[in-house]
Amino acid sequence: MAGSGRWTLQSLAATTVVVIQLHGFPLAQAAPSSQTPEQMEADCWQQFMESRSPEISCGFPAVMEKADREQVQKITRQLLKDAQCQITIKLERALLDAAVQAPDHTFVAPPQPVACEIDTSRGKLPVAFTFAPKIEIKAGKAVRATPGMANVTGVNSWLAWPVVVYINASSSIQDVMLRVVNAYLERKRPPSATP
Repeated sequence: MAGSGRWTLQSLAATTVVVIQLHGFPLAQAAPSSQTPEQMEADCWQQFMESRSPEISCGFPAVMEKADREQVQKITRQLLKDAQCQITIKLERALLDAAVQAPDHTFVAPPQPVACEIDTSRGKLPVAFTFAPKIEIKAGKAVRATPGMANVTGVNSWLAWPVVVYINASSSIQDVMLRVVNAYLERKRPPSATP
């Protein structure tokens, strides 16, 4: 996934699940970065997968793929046209390690800030929201997941509501989340701890 520069909503949700326990209230626009989106993405993946520092701290960019853009346009009756977002990631590695080591675990992350620029039929506007992913792990495998999108600011609730419902109930988003989390668990779990 690293280096692609394009992420589906499913990938955005899955990634926010994998980079669990993010902190950073209040919701605010992400600080400008001197890195390109590709460099930001590579930095996050390196910190997450290779580094052993006590904290993961990076900005993760995300843009909508064509299929997601079309689906969101349909469910918002063409009011929402596109979105470019950045997730602010700040994670204590010990929290991730604890989730990897537990064969049966329900992980609920606190709300994680996401700042977006949304293209609507009336122009561009800044929107912020949170993801609070919940992952159920049984016998060392993730079996249920939801991104827990909430706390949308910057748009009317009547526009936000169908998007939140779509994101949180989407089986395709859950499927991607499960694949990403299970791949991470498999890679990070010591061989002797594999169920």
